[in-house]
Amino acid sequence: MRRLLLLVSGTAVAIVVVVAIRTHANPPGHHPPGKPSPTVRVALPPPSAARHAYHSGVATGAPARTDYGAVQVRVTVTHGRIVNVAALRLPHGNQMDVQLSKPAARVLESRVISAQSARVDMVSGATYTSEGYLRSVQSALDRL
Repeated sequence: MRRLLLLVSGTAVAIVVVVAIRTHANPPGHHPPGKPSPTVRVALPPPSAARHAYHSGVATGAPARTDYGAVQVRVTVTHGRIVNVAALRLPHGNQMDVQLSKPAARVLESRVISAQSARVDMVSGATYTSEGYLRSVQSALDRL
């Protein structure tokens, strides 16, 4: 009976350790390299009938702090339309951060320009970077 109890307890401890190590090895926002990031749908209020019209100019958004580093963008508006969003700062603490944040920034730039708004779907696998990126975009748009 005592051996059975030790066996069961040892197995439970081993499972907990394996799960903890595996979870730590794949930080939030991780997806295997080479696979496209699926999209996360976010519930947003319905868009208003009027399209956003911004003042022409260039504005730098406030740095948005994330669990993996700061994200900051510069937005360019011409004739009331968003024409460019440039990432100035992205998480880069390690190679995984770089592999996730750069492609996510390209996808988000395209979505923001298409939607003419910071209210776009986030990139799955780069949730923290997406949240920071979109907060910084909105900050820049608020300045225009």
